[in-house]
Amino acid sequence: MPEQLQIERELKAAFIHHLPERIITVNHDWSRLCQGEWDKTRLQELCQKIQSLTGTSGGFGLINLSESCFSLEVYLGKFIDSHSQPTTDQRKTVDTLMMALKHEAELVCSKSGVERSVNRLIYLLLSQDQLAPGLSGMLAEQGCTVLDFNELDDVESEIQRRLPDVLLIDDSFLTKIATLNRELAIQQERQQRHVGVICISRTRDLEQRLLALRSGVDAYFLVPINIQDLTDRVMELASPKTDRYRILIVEDDASQADFAATILRKSGMKTQVITDPMKVIDALDEFRPDLILMDLYMPAANGIELTTIIREHPDFITTPVVFLSGEQDTDKQLQALSVGGDDFLSKPIRPRHLINTITNRVQRARILEKRHVHPSSRDLLTGLYNRRYFYEQLDRITTGTLDHTTRAGILYISLSQTDPALADSQNEGYLANMGNLISGLLEEQDIPARIDDRSIAILVMRPHQKPIIALAERLADKLQELREGHILTPYIGIATFGTEPISASDLLANASAASGDILGSSQHVKLYSDTLNPTEPPTADQLPLLFRQALNKRRFQLFFRTLVQPHRSHALAYDLKPRLRFPGGKQLGSSELLSLADEEGLGTQFSQWLIERALITLAEKRSEGKNSLIFIVQSSESIFQGTMIGWIRDQLRARQMVGAGLVFEYRIAELSVDLKTAKQHISQLQEMDIKVALSRFGANSAAIKVLHYLKADFVRLAGPILKAGPNEVPGIVEQIRENHAKLILPGVADPGIISPAWTESADLMPMLSAAPMP
Repeated sequence: MPEQLQIERELKAAFIHHLPERIITVNHDWSRLCQGEWDKTRLQELCQKIQSLTGTSGGFGLINLSESCFSLEVYLGKFIDSHSQPTTDQRKTVDTLMMALKHEAELVCSKSGVERSVNRLIYLLLSQDQLAPGLSGMLAEQGCTVLDFNELDDVESEIQRRLPDVLLIDDSFLTKIATLNRELAIQQERQQRHVGVICISRTRDLEQRLLALRSGVDAYFLVPINIQDLTDRVMELASPKTDRYRILIVEDDASQADFAATILRKSGMKTQVITDPMKVIDALDEFRPDLILMDLYMPAANGIELTTIIREHPDFITTPVVFLSGEQDTDKQLQALSVGGDDFLSKPIRPRHLINTITNRVQRARILEKRHVHPSSRDLLTGLYNRRYFYEQLDRITTGTLDHTTRAGILYISLSQTDPALADSQNEGYLANMGNLISGLLEEQDIPARIDDRSIAILVMRPHQKPIIALAERLADKLQELREGHILTPYIGIATFGTEPISASDLLANASAASGDILGSSQHVKLYSDTLNPTEPPTADQLPLLFRQALNKRRFQLFFRTLVQPHRSHALAYDLKPRLRFPGGKQLGSSELLSLADEEGLGTQFSQWLIERALITLAEKRSEGKNSLIFIVQSSESIFQGTMIGWIRDQLRARQMVGAGLVFEYRIAELSVDLKTAKQHISQLQEMDIKVALSRFGANSAAIKVLHYLKADFVRLAGPILKAGPNEVPGIVEQIRENHAKLILPGVADPGIISPAWTESADLMPMLSAAPMP
């Protein structure tokens, strides 16, 4: 369980890291759609991207983001089947929904520490467009304004008008750059900011490199160029230096910590304060600091002990640690530095000294990181990349748009141990040799990583699918030759994608599933075949198989429907709604999925998956300091099978959570089959602070008796009850209240048909997510 939770956190961090790029792409696609001739195919592609964003953000527990995506998805989806184009007012509505989505994404990124994208001005002075093909487009997707020039004089004139954030030139202009540098210096002095200069060169000549260095060039790239690396460097130089410094302050004295944080924030740095030293490791994983400012003496764990533990973590081997203390004993200071500390500052803190020390340490660490492969991105045993780095790169690739001449893929190598009695040391030797072999067979742009003790994944990009399959087959042959003593048997699954949208987690799951399908067989390579996305909408006969495959591969999308107290705008609770989408817009909703799960005998497994997603969501909301209710529709099978209570306890224990915030919702008619067992189950849930709701509540005398016996916390009315006359409503509500239950109204397409008598009496009611069509 802890390993799986860590994987979830890493995938979520990678998703958030590239979230700004996704939002930029969605906005860009909408703008293109509005500016050109209206194209339904492009609209459908845009809706697919938004649907993917809805499901992924929902799966990671990002409620508000998922809700904003769903609102936009529903509104745009109505135009796919429409024969008319959106009116001016309707396009304005879409623009408003786009802005709301962008705002929610910025809040998510801000909370996680990802910087908001800021428009940057980039000047390109290139003698040939092909020196950096695709660069302008990638920079535009990052929110940059790019101006192209062919003559040095034109750039000089433009600099007099507007100073760019970055100037990118090729080496043919180096001999003439002196006059341009003079103008740059004048404007930089006037505006008190630095312009980053990048040079692209076609030669490895040392004199040319020295000329670039002496001309004030900040970065030097040789042709052929990795455009993503060049884009990253441009964005780094275009960003204010101090904005990138993230400082974790570990200090048990809150006043001292706040004082240091205030100083650093005023200088433009981001800070997070930890006053409980036992929470440092969790903070490192979530905040990912550039430097740790560590108090030396703290209760529970001192700075020396914590630094020793931090240095054992491969991701933080080189993260600078600066100690804070009033300690004057030089031996104690040396001891602190000997365990991996980088500097020692004496209290009381001097603001200028603090800022300069931190700035210098972070800058030096970043220079070292650029000069060689950062140890924290590598697995120590195999020499391959670690899982976190792999997820970040995979998410970057799936976030971007591949051209029609490129195919990306994952080779997922599962290792099956034929003899469990063999020593781990033998396995380690084989893994180390595997790392060397794999690295020798790959191209420079490929990214191999060790995922865990029994799997390795490789991200590859090739012109088409055939070379990817050929690479997998060659790897399989070489790995078979490497086997000694039948220690571990490798099985390679392949999953590829091109221009179609897919999430990083789905692509990884596909490749893993393909390798899992052939474990123990004579076949050692398998290409994933996505039967979950047939070219045509599935028939009724196909649905059970598609449901099973979706459950095995965790391919359901999630979105959230807000429940509000009538006449109040703030959200009190959410319905967690799963769905399974198919081409052509067909989808299965939560009721259909639950029925399929019960028919296939998978109700408990489906309920457990939904509970896991709800726990992730609750953890996200609690990290924001908010307490929310998450309503999850459950299969009655999960009650009568008798294994659910123990499983739930294990889940809560593993996550160090309580059940508060979970609301399990059961169809009342299904519980009537065995009320005694249902009552026992509900009592056990309530002992864990999990609440229970009865759905499709008919409010007749039989339903009231069941409510009284089961003592549920909520009832959700059946749709037909809404037709009750105003004189009948008070009596129904009174009976529900007498049984200490709260009343939830069902979701309807038109809330206007609900009688005011119901809305006045209800505790919660669904709020429509999407704006209505004008």
